[in-house]
Amino acid sequence: MTDPSLYSLPFKPGQRVCELGGGDRPIFRPNVDVRPMPTVDLVADFEKPLPMYTGEWDGVMGHFCIEHLSWKKVRGFISEVHRILRPGGIAVFVTANLLEQCRRVVETPEELWSDDLPCMVFGGQGHEGDFHKCGWSPAFAVKMFKECGFHAVRVVPYPGAKTDMVIEATKSSAQISTQL
Repeated sequence: MTDPSLYSLPFKPGQRVCELGGGDRPIFRPNVDVRPMPTVDLVADFEKPLPMYTGEWDGVMGHFCIEHLSWKKVRGFISEVHRILRPGGIAVFVTANLLEQCRRVVETPEELWSDDLPCMVFGGQGHEGDFHKCGWSPAFAVKMFKECGFHAVRVVPYPGAKTDMVIEATKSSAQISTQL
């Protein structure tokens, strides 16, 4: 069995992949983010419909962005990601694993507590919006992505950080979205 912590991105050369929430260190272009900055190609509110065509992308990458969406709005965002992916497209999101974070808090003796623990759970809060509004566990991720139409969902630990995880969700090649 392959070590799941040795995750590698499933995208192939030549595929059209957009990044959602790439901030100042995007891996893919275009980089769509909620804040304007020199590395952002398109500014969009992730709690509203994404300004992209249906079936436009082979892949979508999000690196530590979905935990910053309201838990009341995250279902709509994931549905939008499903909409903009072509049939057979793959969404990959790296996010905090709240289940593992809570374990870390509970298992850390109080005398060793530092600002790192609340920062891990609630976000850095260095600027407006830099806090976590939604908590994820592997089971919740599978449930949510499947409810939003994804066919196959896989969750693996994020390399180097037991308190983070990678969600990989595939849109069925038979699905064709009719949404705009």
